[in-house]
Amino acid sequence: MDGNTQQSLILLTYKNKVLLMHKSDSSIDKEKHPWCLIGGIKEKEESFEKALERRVHEEMGVKVDNVEYVSESCYHVRLTDDNVNKIQRAENQLLDFFTLGEVKKLFLSNTTAQFISKHSALI
Repeated sequence: MDGNTQQSLILLTYKNKVLLMHKSDSSIDKEKHPWCLIGGIKEKEESFEKALERRVHEEMGVKVDNVEYVSESCYHVRLTDDNVNKIQRAENQLLDFFTLGEVKKLFLSNTTAQFISKHSALI
């Protein structure tokens, strides 16, 4: 990873809830892996929007194409019923929707906590 590489995060919302991802190696290591937003690093010839579309597809099997820029390294997509019905969860991966109140009680990654704090109006 060089100095120009920057990770972007995408806030996926659906009916006033946010989609968060949690990965674990086993059912016992919940503390090791906080809940987080899906993020990605863009490849050379790729826009941040395309990188996040790719990452969403890789992580949950859903194609999104309405990625909105929110602020530096922060993007947003409002999921449709069709998107939500097509979500595929990988082994050792939880994907779940939470209200803003529920999110505040979760163990979140630092970047996810900052993003949600700054852009909670999108939820």
